[in-house]
Amino acid sequence: MASVCVGSAFIPYYNQLMQILETNEDMKKTAKGIFKQMATAAGGAAVGGIVGGPAGALVGTCVGAVAGYMMSDEYSSMIKVLKNMTDEEKKKIVAKVQELVGSELIGELMRFVSGQVQREMLLQTLRDCVSDVKGA
Repeated sequence: MASVCVGSAFIPYYNQLMQILETNEDMKKTAKGIFKQMATAAGGAAVGGIVGGPAGALVGTCVGAVAGYMMSDEYSSMIKVLKNMTDEEKKKIVAKVQELVGSELIGELMRFVSGQVQREMLLQTLRDCVSDVKGA
């Protein structure tokens, strides 16, 4: 019985993490801000393409459009992928987040996400984990 409890001990932490991602307005704003920055970078690539001539303009415009489209729903897609992970993958995510936070306590996670820089770090960690799962 103890091994079952220890084996599923990550579930409350994972559930809290998902609740934060789904309901925390600051987290959503942080994600949207990051995505806007990325879209701006893609726009810069398009401008660079324009400067590079007609072929560069075409390529730059396409790259900018695709990047902007992909970034527009990345936050929702990330949450969907996180929800559909296996328990083993969820354990790994929890371990990485706990390492980032520096604690296994849910209260520390809550304090951690109160800062802008920490939210960005958390989102990057989660994006990396999702990329690893998608790439596997």
